[in-house]
Amino acid sequence: MTPTEGPFRGPHPGARQGGVVSRGFPRGLALGLSLLLGGAAWAQALATPGWVRLVPPVVKDTAAYLTLENRGKAPLRLVGAETEVAERVSIHKDHREHRGGQVVLGMRPLPYLDIPGGGKVEFRPGKYHLMLEGLKRPLRAGEKVTLVLKFQDGSRLKVILPVEMR
Repeated sequence: MTPTEGPFRGPHPGARQGGVVSRGFPRGLALGLSLLLGGAAWAQALATPGWVRLVPPVVKDTAAYLTLENRGKAPLRLVGAETEVAERVSIHKDHREHRGGQVVLGMRPLPYLDIPGGGKVEFRPGKYHLMLEGLKRPLRAGEKVTLVLKFQDGSRLKVILPVEMR
């Protein structure tokens, strides 16, 4: 079987670099399902450039930031992520709490994050972030970190982010 005959083996034709990769569907079937379902068969997630926070070598956790855009009409649910540089990746939201006249800053893990149809969610300091927990080695400024974002529908989005001190 030649690469042009077999199952679809690359990013969705409408996806940018780092787009959602879907495997196992013959091209004609995938296109037919996409047209039949009005494009819902393909996750329409796009990531705009982001970054990973540079931390001192003794710190074992860091955060990744980017913007996720949903170009589809149906909501997308981000349920997790993975990377080779950390033991696990979790979705977090920063929060403020007022206690006894004091403002207490913190963060909370989220089991998922919904991206509305036609909308976007910003992962930025003070809002949402992807927490890279249990770094396997120190990260270096300028290094590129690959993250694979996982969605409830089974689709995945590969993003490559630079490590930066900000």
